[in-house]
Amino acid sequence: MSAVEDIIKRILALRPNLTRQAVERLIDEERAKAAGLLTEEAAAHLVASNLGLDGAGERIEAMLRIGDLTSGLSDVSLTGRVIHVFPARTFERRDGREGKVLRMLLGDSSGSVAVVFWDEKADQVSASKITPGKIVRILHGYTRERRGEVEINVGGRGQIYLEPMDAVEGDFPGVESFFKPPSEIYQPGTVNLVGVVVDKFPVSTFNRQDGSEGRVSRIVLEEGGGRINLVLWDDRVDDMADVEPGTRIRVVGGNARERNDRSLEVHTFWGTVIEVLEVGVRPVEPVSHWTKLANLRDGMRSVNVAARVTDFGSERQFTRRNGSTGRVASVLLEDETGTVRLSLWDGDVDLIKDLEEGTVVAVENGYTRMGMGAVGLNVGQSGRIQLNPEGVEVQAPRIEDKLVGLQDLREGQSNIAVRGTVLDAPGVREVETARGPTLVASFRIDDNTGEARVSVWRDLVKQVEGLTPGARILIENCHVREPFDGLMQISSGMFTKIVVEKE
Repeated sequence: MSAVEDIIKRILALRPNLTRQAVERLIDEERAKAAGLLTEEAAAHLVASNLGLDGAGERIEAMLRIGDLTSGLSDVSLTGRVIHVFPARTFERRDGREGKVLRMLLGDSSGSVAVVFWDEKADQVSASKITPGKIVRILHGYTRERRGEVEINVGGRGQIYLEPMDAVEGDFPGVESFFKPPSEIYQPGTVNLVGVVVDKFPVSTFNRQDGSEGRVSRIVLEEGGGRINLVLWDDRVDDMADVEPGTRIRVVGGNARERNDRSLEVHTFWGTVIEVLEVGVRPVEPVSHWTKLANLRDGMRSVNVAARVTDFGSERQFTRRNGSTGRVASVLLEDETGTVRLSLWDGDVDLIKDLEEGTVVAVENGYTRMGMGAVGLNVGQSGRIQLNPEGVEVQAPRIEDKLVGLQDLREGQSNIAVRGTVLDAPGVREVETARGPTLVASFRIDDNTGEARVSVWRDLVKQVEGLTPGARILIENCHVREPFDGLMQISSGMFTKIVVEKE
């Protein structure tokens, strides 16, 4: 008895609802789909698999979930939905022979994984013209780790079967569910991303260590209430050259990386595929414009802020760890809900010369982080800053709206205003700081709701040295520190102002 005949008989024994003619027709169809690359015996095995059996008539155990995969498994069988099939490519082995490799992304309800087919298996997948959305079964693959992630390899022993008949369509998520908007990219690693282009940055060139010239560009994608930077390298720069804002794209196999500011951006590489889905569209779930300053929290990214300039500091130069010199300047912004310190870095420092009190500053795609004891706002490489943008209005707060009663002081409050009566003459002393010795003046104030201890530093010391008990003062843009001797501490900062309202 031939091997093919034996497989047919076992199929008929376990599937009595099928006729011999039906089984033979299924075998012929599989051979036709493979463009002649399958033998009749291999096609018979394929039909058996599609029916949920192996060639010996035993049920196939392909219930392993993708989320349970680990590196080093020698016999992996599972079923999943095809997310993407990358084009096959050839390469030269060390012995001079030509090899072929093809990658496929496969997913189930527990996650996704790259499946790598080698040589004749790559030919078989190419000939079968498998498209995204199809359900396939992988038998006898093996796993290994590549770039920190597990992938399945299918060699001579492995098999792939298209649309196994015992697979239930509803058990596998649709293709679109494997593509995440920017708001759902939470950690580094391989990602599949979908979003609308809302901004593009110019192409930059650089020289690599081998002397070749490289190119890099960035586009900003928005969807799901979030934004993320997509970094394009070399050939991907050309792929996106004609893509304009308002284009929805899908990124297959990007690499999410953490920046120094702890935000994420997605990088392309030679294997990344970018597909244009729609043009002339807007994000279904855009980023909310604008975030009020009172709602800023540490660690926010893709944040948009519009506020007025209330004060700004001078430029300061510093040396980075790599020995290069940087520039930084701080600007105090306010809206009707609060204030925040905006840090301008390097080239953005030049904006200082165009600032004056009341200038409206719009920061798009910025990020926040703690600094100087309070949440600060930063622009970053993927952000953009505009001065007095058309159509953007910011309501200026009244001083009464900024005032905090002394009984309501809480540790960690920043850039608030307090008003009170001086209880004792300021005492001045010299203290040692990281910048060297400096002067600090301390005294107590009262506002009929409570008392607080005030400490003012450096240039402000001269303003308070002559104060006498009974003087009434207004302190703007100050910070609240931990209690000392039972009293909350009010401390001056970069933008603190003291107004003597009554001698």
